[in-house]
Amino acid sequence: MEEKRRSKRFPVHIQLCISDLFKQDTTGIHDLDSPIEVIDISRDGIGFISKCILPVGYYFNAKLDLYDSTSPAVFTVVKIVRCESYDMYHYHYGCEFTHPAEDVYALLEMCSDSMEQRRRACI
Repeated sequence: MEEKRRSKRFPVHIQLCISDLFKQDTTGIHDLDSPIEVIDISRDGIGFISKCILPVGYYFNAKLDLYDSTSPAVFTVVKIVRCESYDMYHYHYGCEFTHPAEDVYALLEMCSDSMEQRRRACI
């Protein structure tokens, strides 16, 4: 897949469920039950895979919880900016954070530190 992000991606595995999609003009799609698997995260957004076809240009609320229960979850809004076929049954989406908070950056810093510690342990 062609790299589209402006910042480094970190691989993650987070299960989310989208129940509502909305646009800025108050148009919305409600009562969805669309499970997604977030596969990577960066300072600018997330990438995820889903079986559902979701409309590009819509937003949803996301709760990002990368680690154990001692780490605080981050709540943010993301916009779906790209959709590509992943395989016969799944779609790969690219999303951007609409207003990245310091909480998102702190979470990414923890992710980066954890990956660096694992890398050093393998050397």
